[in-house]
Amino acid sequence: FPEKQNAIIEYMIDRIKRLETLFLEEINTLITKMAANGDFGGFVTITAVRLSKDLANAKVYFSVFGSPEDRRKTQDALSLLRKEIGADLRGRLHLKRIPSFTFEYDDTPEKASRVEAIFQVIEKEKENGK
Repeated sequence: FPEKQNAIIEYMIDRIKRLETLFLEEINTLITKMAANGDFGGFVTITAVRLSKDLANAKVYFSVFGSPEDRRKTQDALSLLRKEIGADLRGRLHLKRIPSFTFEYDDTPEKASRVEAIFQVIEKEKENGK
């Protein structure tokens, strides 16, 4: 029986990952269309989707290339549009259940940029020290 349990667990993990990828692609497509209408500030990218184990909830992580005001405007717009996005996906995807979406800002690109800047400073210091 343990082999069967492991197979079921692996199937569920794989299914969640496939659904996360599907939602990531679909939401990015929707966001791109909505951005053309000026609904968001700055350039918006959906960076990740994380589904709960019961598939009822999904956290959608986004980044914004723009000012802090653009980020706030985008967060507000996504919060207002989350039900509309869910309804749109419900109509496009033939799934038994579409999760409830929450949107969270992903500051990973900003952190990566700061780390890159630090590396550049270190590299310049090494060159000047030689």
